[in-house]
Amino acid sequence: MISEKDNKIIYLIIILTCVFLSFSHSLYQVAINGGLTISEIIKYPEPLSPMKYYYHNSWTLLHQFAEILLNSGLSIDNSSRAILFLSTLCFGISSFLIVNKLTFNKYLALLVSILMLILQKNFGDTDYPSLIFSNQSYGMFSLALTSLIFSLILNENFKYSGFFTLLLISVHPVIGFWMLSILVISLIIYKDKKISLEFFKGGSFGLAITLISLFFFYSNYIEKVEFDSSLYKIYMELWDGHRNLSGIIHYEYLIKTLLLFASLNTYYFLQRNKQKKFFHLIINLSITFSTILYLSYKFFPNLFPDIFVRLMPTRFLILHSFIGWPLIISIIYFIFLKLNSIKKFVQIFIFAVLIIHSIQHYKKFIFLKNNFMINISKENKLYNFDIFKEISKLDYKGYFITSSDTVNYVNQYSLKPVLLDTQSLDFLPYHPYLIKVSFEILEDIYDVQMNNPPNKNDPRIPNEFIKKSFEAKNKSDWEYIKKKYNANYVVVPKNWKMNLNLLKSNNSYSIYQIE
Repeated sequence: MISEKDNKIIYLIIILTCVFLSFSHSLYQVAINGGLTISEIIKYPEPLSPMKYYYHNSWTLLHQFAEILLNSGLSIDNSSRAILFLSTLCFGISSFLIVNKLTFNKYLALLVSILMLILQKNFGDTDYPSLIFSNQSYGMFSLALTSLIFSLILNENFKYSGFFTLLLISVHPVIGFWMLSILVISLIIYKDKKISLEFFKGGSFGLAITLISLFFFYSNYIEKVEFDSSLYKIYMELWDGHRNLSGIIHYEYLIKTLLLFASLNTYYFLQRNKQKKFFHLIINLSITFSTILYLSYKFFPNLFPDIFVRLMPTRFLILHSFIGWPLIISIIYFIFLKLNSIKKFVQIFIFAVLIIHSIQHYKKFIFLKNNFMINISKENKLYNFDIFKEISKLDYKGYFITSSDTVNYVNQYSLKPVLLDTQSLDFLPYHPYLIKVSFEILEDIYDVQMNNPPNKNDPRIPNEFIKKSFEAKNKSDWEYIKKKYNANYVVVPKNWKMNLNLLKSNNSYSIYQIE
């Protein structure tokens, strides 16, 4: 029997682990760009960049949360870490709750939770990545919240699971409405008024926050510009990287999903008292519906209407990616105990397997420790980035043109507006009205032809492609760009040789001025 004091210590260990990992990875969250934009810390001049439209017209609580953090005086680095910490904590708590509930072994649950985070164990990716640590805040955070919701349902904490389900809509509307739909269908089938009432109580508070978030979103909304359907079609066929992979089937992920499905139903069969029926129902529905949708899109993509294609119908299959292994490990442990009366032996065996597996990945632990020490050091004012601090001092109100690897640095360290984020154009299917102006910029500045992307079905402009384009431009080309786009500075890697006035350079990056 574990005391209340021990419980507090276990949760404290999980929290400290998440703090450690948020500093060890220290990933700049793209949601911070949204916070910097809607708070007007980064001011966008006329003509408006596609990036201002994107951040103002994308509804997510993460942008608003980032705005609150930044306006409260928290640094950009620590604001990023705060978002990463909360996401990591959701992952860590969900894993602990699942294993603890199914095995009744808190120490095993703690070990699995920590190893899942440190070793970044999940089922992997499909057409859409399922990363535990990522700078792509929206997908990462929505997966973390989804994992937490499933774990709360397993623990029969229906009030909090209702709260986070409705809150998820404000974080990631597509994933949020999917989870709400699965939840409502499960409640209709299950027909338990008590559970429904608990969900309603918690969901009401989540809905209140979501509606407040929606109100503030519309207060910052910018009217859309003209939508060219022909350009949208070209983008979807040649550029989109998530929706045009219908011919690729991720068999490994499907096998893992099948293993999870079989494990869950075996566990339910072996339980004599048939507990946890609601969780069994909702996770089975989620797996079944998402798998059917995934395979349907793979084999019959033309049957899906455009609006549904934009939502990425294959992405719902990743929602059990993180909770998959904690569930399987717990069920294996449960089955071993059923088949073997020597409980002590089973416990030692499971712990030994997990520890040996972690020792095999000792380099990962060393890597994280070293990163942590670097990031907490007061000397972490890397010389590489001092040039971006210099940019922030420039008394210039126009746009900055960047390479793909300097976009976030100009935002993060310089607090200057970037004309276009060339490292990720995958926001365009959600904002098709921006395709025309985005590709006008790409053609004029980066020499990218819409009908001929650098890499098919990859919405990124490689640095080497940009280098070739920039180095080939003469001064008159740059003068045309300056006049048309209100852009006077170009920030690129140091080894690029440009026909422009070199303003400043360090060991890694250079600032050029268009005179």
